[in-house]
Amino acid sequence: MVAVLMAGTALTGCKSSDTASGASSPSAKGSPASPNLVATVPAAGGTPPVAGGPDQATIQNTMTRTVEVAAPTVHFAPVASPVTASDRTGGALTAVVGRRTPTADGHGQLVFFWQGNRFIGWDAETEAMSITKVTGGNGYFTVTYPHYAADDPACCASLPPVNVTYVWQDDGFVPSGGTRPTYGAPVRVKLNP
Repeated sequence: MVAVLMAGTALTGCKSSDTASGASSPSAKGSPASPNLVATVPAAGGTPPVAGGPDQATIQNTMTRTVEVAAPTVHFAPVASPVTASDRTGGALTAVVGRRTPTADGHGQLVFFWQGNRFIGWDAETEAMSITKVTGGNGYFTVTYPHYAADDPACCASLPPVNVTYVWQDDGFVPSGGTRPTYGAPVRVKLNP
């Protein structure tokens, strides 16, 4: 059973893209009424939430230092509550969805990953159009992405959503069970010192 936390942030608009490259390390240099971002955590009887993730100041600092390569004044801000899971060795894994800012359209999102307070990286080195759901389990996060056909308007993905599971393995996340969909020209990001 899963308890659902709704983050009341509408995800609308039109710029950005995705890649199928999988989880990226910073060192490796809908419709008009769009869906709300959903973060889920295990409810009673499931794996309990794990303490020890980054605090809000750490999350904000990392997102502010993450910028678009072609527009370094554009950075990121959290749009949902952190999702925390066990790393299977007594530590905490955390995933937080960040959206570029400023934004006129609500698009341009990344999933930021931490182990404990250590920033691990993003779901990819390019922005996703949007992210509709993040769920956590024992040693993994599953991220749901809208899937756009080439001629879809930015408001309205017509293909079934894609789930990609990011599994904690060898001190990093490895994508499995799906390929992050692409839409439009890639918008690359980097982590400033």
